[in-house]
Amino acid sequence: MIRSLPFRLFLALALGALAAAQPSAQQPVDFKVGTWNLEFLGADGNFRNNLPNRDDKDLAAIGAKVRELGVCALAVQEVNDEATLRKVAAGAGPSWDCLLGTSGEWDDKKTAQRIGFLWDTAEVELLHGEELLQLPREFEGKPIFHRVPVTGVFRHVGTRADFRLVTVHFKAGRKPDDEQKRRGESTLLAQWLDSLAKSEGEDQDIVLLGDFNCTYGTQPEQALEASGWRRWLEHGKPTPTIMHFAEPIDQVVVANACSEVQRDSLAVDGDFDGMDKDAWRKIYSDHFPVTVTLRMTGDDDRATFAQGPIDQTLPASRRRGAQPGRLEWPYVAGVRVLVQVTTNRTFEGRLTHDVPADGQGWIRIMLDGEAQPRLVHCATVMSLRLP
Repeated sequence: MIRSLPFRLFLALALGALAAAQPSAQQPVDFKVGTWNLEFLGADGNFRNNLPNRDDKDLAAIGAKVRELGVCALAVQEVNDEATLRKVAAGAGPSWDCLLGTSGEWDDKKTAQRIGFLWDTAEVELLHGEELLQLPREFEGKPIFHRVPVTGVFRHVGTRADFRLVTVHFKAGRKPDDEQKRRGESTLLAQWLDSLAKSEGEDQDIVLLGDFNCTYGTQPEQALEASGWRRWLEHGKPTPTIMHFAEPIDQVVVANACSEVQRDSLAVDGDFDGMDKDAWRKIYSDHFPVTVTLRMTGDDDRATFAQGPIDQTLPASRRRGAQPGRLEWPYVAGVRVLVQVTTNRTFEGRLTHDVPADGQGWIRIMLDGEAQPRLVHCATVMSLRLP
């Protein structure tokens, strides 16, 4: 018979086991982030060379591809609506979530090219999301930022290291007006990034990524690198990130102070997975996903991340005055709740995300003493209440 251990010995063994289960401060942890233009995701197939509309099976396949990329966070562009993006997130797995900006709507009021993020809540936590609505919408008499940049501040669960991602979708086209608009968008975005670089106490772990619609040596690169605080990452050799051009147009720009980004890790997944080009595009996109690796050993600073006014906060339902009634919904991230499910089990803990007010999807709740959120599908919930 094994007798009970003396308390001090038991505590020492328990702490040793806990330390072994955690990433060592001396052992770097690698993880990936990326960007992918999903070519009119959720919009009518007529916008995609009359391809058939994507069905739920295709959306699940895109999600599976996202998971296969090995990223913990992915910037996405050309997303028509949140409901479709959530189907992609579900295809990636039950721990995946998404955030989408509000700009990018077309004149027909049905079609949009919005930008945002997908991320794995088991790997990273979203600390803050925001749409940079303070940026000017005109440059040298031309309208710009039809797709307003979106930023998300994330914390890596394993290392507790935090970082800011910014996603963009600059103006498309090769006419002089298009080039002028891209110059304006990159110039004004660079000014915002420069203001962060000059702010005392501001965290400089910043990665800018997305569909730049231009390649190396163009005016956006010159504008974003002019201050000397950032650098575009380059492939070892010119690598297409879209079917239509030989040069890359989906880019990654890294703050010099963000030493965690492995500068030689830029990769494009453009081999079509052994599929015919048209068949691959029907499911996925005319763009290829681009990824980069970060290597973390823990948070290396005590800096913080600036936030804009609440009017820019994402999701938009959290903004001042948005959707009256929605803001009264009590089951939001950070609130303690009691959840009873159909097996008559009851969970008590703190919500890591807002509970979907429409009763669809997942409830994510951090139980006391557990390291990862527990996922409870709304369909299995018998009651939900505050303690």
